[in-house]
Amino acid sequence: MPVVLLVLSAGGLTAQSMVCATSAVPTMVRAEGLTERIGDLVLTCAGVPGSTVNASVTVGLNTNLTNRISSTAGSPTYTGIVFTIDSGSGPQPVLTPPLMAGPTAATYLGISIKFSATGSAYLDVSGLRANAYALPLQSLIVASISLNSAGIGLTNPQLTAGSTNRGLYVSYTASFICAQAGSPVPAMIDFSDLIAAGTAYETARVTEGFGDAFQPLAGFANFNADSGERFLIQYSGFPSDALLYVPDVVAGTDALQPTSAGDFGLNVSGGTYAPSTEGSLLLARVNGADASGAGGTPVYQPGAIGSGSVNFNSVTQLPIAADGTAYVVYEVVDANPSAIESATIPTFLGLAPDGDRQASTTTEQVFFAPSSTDGAASPTDPLPRFVPETAPPDCAIVGDCDPIPPKLSVNPSSLQFTVQAGTEETTANVSIANSGGGEMSWQASMTYSNGASGWLSLSSIKGLGNATLSTIAIPRNLAPGTYTGSLTVDAGPVAGAVAIPVTLSVTAPPPPPAPVISSVLNAASFLAEPVVPGSLTTVMGSGFNGSGLSATFSNLAASILFSNSTQINLLVPSGLTGQSSAQLVVTANGVPSGATTVNVAPFEPAIFSGGIVNQDGTVNSASNGAAPGSFIAMWGTGLSGAGSITANIGGQNIAVPYYAGPAPGLPGVQQVNLQIPSSLGPGTTQVYVCGAVSSGSPVCSVPAPVTVN
Repeated sequence: MPVVLLVLSAGGLTAQSMVCATSAVPTMVRAEGLTERIGDLVLTCAGVPGSTVNASVTVGLNTNLTNRISSTAGSPTYTGIVFTIDSGSGPQPVLTPPLMAGPTAATYLGISIKFSATGSAYLDVSGLRANAYALPLQSLIVASISLNSAGIGLTNPQLTAGSTNRGLYVSYTASFICAQAGSPVPAMIDFSDLIAAGTAYETARVTEGFGDAFQPLAGFANFNADSGERFLIQYSGFPSDALLYVPDVVAGTDALQPTSAGDFGLNVSGGTYAPSTEGSLLLARVNGADASGAGGTPVYQPGAIGSGSVNFNSVTQLPIAADGTAYVVYEVVDANPSAIESATIPTFLGLAPDGDRQASTTTEQVFFAPSSTDGAASPTDPLPRFVPETAPPDCAIVGDCDPIPPKLSVNPSSLQFTVQAGTEETTANVSIANSGGGEMSWQASMTYSNGASGWLSLSSIKGLGNATLSTIAIPRNLAPGTYTGSLTVDAGPVAGAVAIPVTLSVTAPPPPPAPVISSVLNAASFLAEPVVPGSLTTVMGSGFNGSGLSATFSNLAASILFSNSTQINLLVPSGLTGQSSAQLVVTANGVPSGATTVNVAPFEPAIFSGGIVNQDGTVNSASNGAAPGSFIAMWGTGLSGAGSITANIGGQNIAVPYYAGPAPGLPGVQQVNLQIPSSLGPGTTQVYVCGAVSSGSPVCSVPAPVTVN
């Protein structure tokens, strides 16, 4: 029977001055493991209150002790073992390092055991790692504790610290056969696009041999370890032009939605996971791991409990070596320690068609990782590590050892289209999946129930395996009404057939909305001012798009120079001259707006932004002024009335500008040219223009800046 030996030696003690009872917390360890953590060893001791006993403690195993080792003053010592003594004030660590007393034992020399005021002391040794693979399957790991001093008594000399059991079971779908027809690859490479493109895949399903065989880094088994449990997937036999893709994150079968390509009876999904108190199996691809599965970093870590659900869709292409091999490593980043869990890991194959290709069968194998054959303590080998032993199938654990027939799954269960008459087309997708096993071929057809036919087009009428079927409703020639039919997907007598009701509701287009006028603005200043016959005005509002756009002032048509759905720039009709107000109406799509009363004036001048130009034709600005005595030209609107036009620059009135009148070639725009007084000093000043009828006061524009050199 395998034995763990714990020996205490002490000197100078009186008979039975210390009595210890042994106990352990046995754990189940993976038979494939070379560095499995066994249960804690506990000694409950009674002695003389307040006394101290000096002893040496040796822990021995009947198999190699495989904690990591280091060297202290030339003597190898073990690391990762935690030895504490509780003398009534809580566990205190023993700082003396355990010496390597051969490949199977560790010794603590000169340990002081102090008894509490009530005469008690508790010794705990934890973190011991053993080569479980060297022991027979399902054997017990028994601790045998003996004290080699007459002054120390011991009860319960035999205790179980653990037992070995197989930790990993694996099942596979059919292997890839690299054949002439190849396997398509979509333009966008992610999980859902690979599925939609019909890219070939195979799946490995990993299952625990016992609860808590798969543990993350924070798990009990991985105390002082380098990583959580890992899986190494090895591929071989692939041609040089093959492309392999694997998910970055795999949600186990107890997640919100397991990762699955649609086999092993699961629905197609990249996986959905949410952190929870009880945990659920989650695997993350390890970036940078070597071919043994050591090193690197998981590409994903779960969020905090309660942080919400996460959907997974990303994949990574695996490099294929010249000999046709490839590998990927996954690490457990979450798990439920109270349940036996599984996860399905699909691998997608992209392969170009090649009529000269010789068909070849590939292989895929899954092992615990990092893989190793070193069953002794080491200063550098990874913790944990496992023998790369072929795992038996998991179907007896999962309960699906009987062959799984194909089973047709279709989503959604019905299609409903609602469109306006005259619409060209509208599309909805139907997901076709094999939720069983084996291969599944299918055919799709459409029948019509009433009246018109041919209004639904299918992107494909047959296929193999999982696919996304696009259904395209074409209502452009249909009168308003409701049309029905049935889309049937038939996968044969075993997988079954599904009929999906299809309804197309064609509605009459709604009447166009009436335009709405919200404001009438001067086209240069964008201020709400009276309109001026022969000048430009901007109308703001909504509903100005569509056909037959027009604007009238008291039934006089205006010329529209620019329009979009919310703005119209127009030339106010000259026929409004002499009127003080008018009714503005905008019509679009044959529907008129409500009438808006606008004031009409002979003058309401405004200068356009950037509308002052120097004599050399450049725009006047703070960095490009005009010389005194030179001429400037100003463009504005609202000066189209009959009367006098004046200007003022820098506080100096210009009673008669050099030119004031219509701007050539620009309907509704007026131009005023004036000479800058020679007496005007350098700097930026203001200029404005005014218009006045013979019997009225002048109306002036908002001053605009002008720079004089």
